[in-house]
Amino acid sequence: MSTVKKPQTRIQGIDICRSFAILLAMFSHAMVEAGTLKVTPESVAIPMRFVLQMAPPIFIILFGTMLEFVYKARIEDGQYMQATRRLLTRALQCYLLYVVSILAMLAVGLSSPGYALRCILMMGVTPYADILKFYALALALAPALLAFRIRWGLTPLVVASLLIHLAHPLIAAVPTPPLLAGKDYLGPVMGFLTGMATQEVGGPSVLHGMTFVIWGMVVGKAIKLMMAGETPKEIAQGKRLLTGMFAAAVAATLLLWNWEAPLQDFAGIATLKIRNANQPLYFALGCAVTIACVMLCIQLYDRMNASFGQSVTFAGRTSLFTFSFGNVLLYLAPKLTLTLAMSWIYALALFAAICLQSYIFWTVQAPAKDKPQSAPGAWLGDFIRTMTQRVSGLTNPVARHYSRWIEPSR
Repeated sequence: MSTVKKPQTRIQGIDICRSFAILLAMFSHAMVEAGTLKVTPESVAIPMRFVLQMAPPIFIILFGTMLEFVYKARIEDGQYMQATRRLLTRALQCYLLYVVSILAMLAVGLSSPGYALRCILMMGVTPYADILKFYALALALAPALLAFRIRWGLTPLVVASLLIHLAHPLIAAVPTPPLLAGKDYLGPVMGFLTGMATQEVGGPSVLHGMTFVIWGMVVGKAIKLMMAGETPKEIAQGKRLLTGMFAAAVAATLLLWNWEAPLQDFAGIATLKIRNANQPLYFALGCAVTIACVMLCIQLYDRMNASFGQSVTFAGRTSLFTFSFGNVLLYLAPKLTLTLAMSWIYALALFAAICLQSYIFWTVQAPAKDKPQSAPGAWLGDFIRTMTQRVSGLTNPVARHYSRWIEPSR
């Protein structure tokens, strides 16, 4: 099998853009936990929340870009088993860290044992941690998504993603599922998986969120052509693809925006109402903002060689740790009633603590090249490798059957 051409160097702008998005999401969580947004005047809080709500589209779309950049090349090289095992291992790691977050909530009294069990079974909603639940399923679906993309191309996937959003009125009209033993066990599950029947969700549904992933794969293809194209024609093709995608996302955003009451949609995005309802406006806007931010970062860091802000990449390289243990830190933080000024100080302190623990986690196990690794760092590195190997061992049987299913018959 022929070897697929890969970009020669890592694209720094993508790493930095994704890292900034992760930090923005954690800053948003810290402000919620500190009560800052409740006491900040709406004239300031709503625009700030609007900006912060652009973080999830960026890191979900860039997850799709990573699939296109890294795992597609591995599968095209015939490494079906290796790529599938790696993705399933990451999926199981996400789920286990999600469980750790639930147990932390239970330990501090933020959840009852019964509801914690429901959350562990993916039948509940949690503050902050549902992104890990989404990533667990997205990673598990990724091998099949990549196999489809390699066999039939991106066009059918893009068409399917658009049909999902065109079907929004039908999905939103699905009736609420019946109660079981007087409790809504099915609603949160349907909401999480498909966006049907409930507003009790912690983010985009898996069905709608996977459209972000597909669009991210298109972004990845365009950037790969732009940055590693072998001919001027390929480079121009990548530019046209990305420009066209950006123009389409902007046009869809302008078309879907309620211009009779524009501030209503602005506030709806800021307060999560539009996101939690999986309305197409949120996805069109998120796509446009992501492309703009990615191209700005590539221009700054890959073409102009800017040095400022590069230190934030620790957040992207420790994303699972940052999401899970950052949220655990917020669950453990004291619940305080504070004035506006003190709530801002508290939010910044919580955010600084999240950054510090992730930065320490990264630097201890991966010191600078000119520095020897410390004993704690060596132990931590060995521990992480051991745990990864054990989790990988758990996924091996599934990965073996999964890779055989998606691999073309010879």
